[in-house]
Amino acid sequence: MKYLLQTSQKNHLLRLYIGEDILESLQKFCDHNSSIGFGRIQGIGAVSAAKLGFFDGTNYLINSYSENLEIVSLSGNISIDEEEGGHIVHIHGVFSRKDGSCIGGHIFPGCTVSATCEIQIQVLEPKVVRKEDMITKLKLLELPNEIE
Repeated sequence: MKYLLQTSQKNHLLRLYIGEDILESLQKFCDHNSSIGFGRIQGIGAVSAAKLGFFDGTNYLINSYSENLEIVSLSGNISIDEEEGGHIVHIHGVFSRKDGSCIGGHIFPGCTVSATCEIQIQVLEPKVVRKEDMITKLKLLELPNEIE
């Protein structure tokens, strides 16, 4: 286990417009706010389409949905790409259908806001970078402290 002590610095509240893509909008916001070195994301709202992934240990299996869905929960984080220097937005979502059943997964571009999407980003210090893990080939959080 690795860990890092963080302290809260500030919060941003976003309201996305109808037709905006959730992931692309978050990436645009981060690119506009270079001071974000690590952030925690949470949100609610509604979409007219969703593109969600499931990591099977090797690859993402991606499912696309073209239907009105309520966003029950958006949860994720923002960190820095160690190699490229830009932000990595890593976000998952749970979405409900009109019958109350839910779908969820890793959010990919293709989650289109239908009514609104309200997102809070809590910015924490210090910044955190992601580095490619040799085993999973995913870019994982690089934290300085370790407990064996």
